[in-house]
Amino acid sequence: MLRLRELAGATALAMLGMGAMMSAPFLSSVQVSFRPAVAMDTIRIASTQANDALRLAFGTKRAEAATQAPLPPIAPIHIAATDPAFDQTIDAADRLRRKIPSELYPYFDVYLYVSKAAAGSLAQHMYIFHKSPSGALVFEETFPVSTGREQYERYFTTTPVGLFELDPNRFEVSHYSRTWRAHMPWAMFLNATINGKQTGVALHSAGSHEPDLGHRASGGCVRLPHAKAAELFHRFQAENRGMVPIFSYDSSRRRTSGDGNILHDASGNPILQPGYRVLLFIENYEGSGPALVAVVT
Repeated sequence: MLRLRELAGATALAMLGMGAMMSAPFLSSVQVSFRPAVAMDTIRIASTQANDALRLAFGTKRAEAATQAPLPPIAPIHIAATDPAFDQTIDAADRLRRKIPSELYPYFDVYLYVSKAAAGSLAQHMYIFHKSPSGALVFEETFPVSTGREQYERYFTTTPVGLFELDPNRFEVSHYSRTWRAHMPWAMFLNATINGKQTGVALHSAGSHEPDLGHRASGGCVRLPHAKAAELFHRFQAENRGMVPIFSYDSSRRRTSGDGNILHDASGNPILQPGYRVLLFIENYEGSGPALVAVVT
């Protein structure tokens, strides 16, 4: 069972969530909300406790109501402690806000943040946000992932950093990597050229490597909990198809732009193509606070 300080943190989070707001040129606010999701069954992962506390604090009806309009500015609240999970969510949202060019924001509905850092408050976690009708960035959930081991083995096991779109032509229920001789269930490949060739990096199920989630453990891909990989695979195909900008090619780095630079036509309008209105941001950032550690007694 959770210790009293975790329960106090959940209560504090409910108070903060009702009054939080983040101002930005193109993100009017950050809200805490949740979509129906498959719950993880492990208790060793810190984010599982955090997500449960968030759901307990807000409840389904209140979470849905939070997406209707931007929240008012936060008022001074005097409490003994704040929930680290809330601080980490705001940290991840702020990293997205700072990275995404305002020109890109209208073309995407779902935003994925991944820290590939080896340690830290955000390390080896994915944070999922969606854009509300009012233009607010709405937090949904966070869960552990595994990025590349960042060392040379048979090949370099580096996870690339930057902003990425997903490749609409490379969504595969069951992909087999000949490079790593490994299965990649629910593979969603990045739509990018890295080192002069089409990247083989994808979001996919961790499969039998699920116990390694929360640590650098992959050959460069972003491994997800199996249920989450399947859920996102189906969700993106069903809900997030649309016209998206074409990212420009950085010839000096032999890769697709990771900064969100896009192609424009002669009139200065973005050149669009069919894709998924999902934007992924990967970076090597530890986080601004202490890592959240689950305490189970």
